[in-house]
Amino acid sequence: MKARNNIQSCSIPYSEKVEQIVLGMLMLESTAINEVDVLLKPETFYKPAHALIYQAIQAVSQEGYSPDMVLVFNRLNKENKLNEVGGAYYLSELISRVASCSNLLEHAKYLHQLHLARMLVVAGQTITAKAYDNSLDIDDTISDSIKLIEDIAVFTTYGCNYVDLRSSVSASMELYQLRKERVSNGLKSGISTGLDKLDRVLSGLREQQLIILASRPAMGKTSFALNIALNAAMSGIPVVIFSLEMSSVSLTDRFIISIGRLNANDYRNARLTDDAESQMCDAVDKLSSLPVTIDDTSGLSMGQIKSRAKNLQRKGKCGLVIIDYLQLIDMRSGNKSYTREQEVTQATKEAKQLAKSLNVPVLLLSQLSRKCEERADKTPILSDLRESGSIEQDADVVLMIHRPEYYDKNEEKGVGILRIAKQRDGQSGDINFRYNESLTRFSDYENQTPF
Repeated sequence: MKARNNIQSCSIPYSEKVEQIVLGMLMLESTAINEVDVLLKPETFYKPAHALIYQAIQAVSQEGYSPDMVLVFNRLNKENKLNEVGGAYYLSELISRVASCSNLLEHAKYLHQLHLARMLVVAGQTITAKAYDNSLDIDDTISDSIKLIEDIAVFTTYGCNYVDLRSSVSASMELYQLRKERVSNGLKSGISTGLDKLDRVLSGLREQQLIILASRPAMGKTSFALNIALNAAMSGIPVVIFSLEMSSVSLTDRFIISIGRLNANDYRNARLTDDAESQMCDAVDKLSSLPVTIDDTSGLSMGQIKSRAKNLQRKGKCGLVIIDYLQLIDMRSGNKSYTREQEVTQATKEAKQLAKSLNVPVLLLSQLSRKCEERADKTPILSDLRESGSIEQDADVVLMIHRPEYYDKNEEKGVGILRIAKQRDGQSGDINFRYNESLTRFSDYENQTPF
């Protein structure tokens, strides 16, 4: 009621006539409620009397009966709400307005749209009021505004996600044939990581997957993620990188060093030879044409990341999302009683939801706890994931980077271990890889001269 009072009567998006027709259809056809019960809620109806009638229809249906005028009448009468809705005469008038239920779903969708429009009006007024309030932090206002709109956007999907097994099997076979065609044409089924052995085990990075890439600091997780970004972009996949720690210029420097095969110290100290500068210019030309977008805004929330990624996808600029890294995401919760673990749990769940809603892989980088460094064998394990077991639970794939030479100078130089600690649809295990001194290039272990 409060929301209705805030909306000027001349601009209320609602249709009394369609509300009446839908209620009449639901009482005329005993099974009609089953067609729209997921779509319609009592609050979908603007008129309070209509909301009460729909509540009664729902209640009768939930008790296992087929709603008709008599049962709805009895329900309203039992709850002493019959007079509020206009009595038995109004119920019979609703039914008299319709002859069939042939367009019920279309009418229900229209009511649903009107309800969302009213929600948008209220959200707009709330956003405007906050924008005028100078006592509020503008970043908080923007974040709250995005959440308000996203909460409404959740209700824009009409369909249900259930399918019968026959349809699901057919879809699986279609996807298999697509993968087979890609393989026969020399293409990988998912997005290439740049390591052939890893691609074979994972089948590349695939749509709707949440892939966690974790390590202790200085192990090269950001560099490894950038190598994945380069490989994806060079194959035509648009990449979005949310860098919460490093600036876009720092990331671009790494790209240039990697593509140009430059000495990192010479590049950063502007001491490149003429030949090296020529390589640098070639690298810049190549990078300038790649479909990579970098957002280096610090302190983004998952809600802001989701909103920005969706906007980029609408522009055709989001086929892979990389977030660097989990522990730097703004996890300020509206629920002040949340622990840090609960906040991380919420963040990883939203990251998985992002992968599903955009139908793209999401590569989420994460820090590991110090536990692995306290063991004689420094190789990380799943329990080393920092702050929350939900990281492991929500992820489809968990990759962990380990560089033995970092802890033991007697280990083979330039050789790292990529541990597939979890793969929901496949095997786990360790894969060796090679890297250069500046951690800007990675290759398969079998390649003896990658740099």
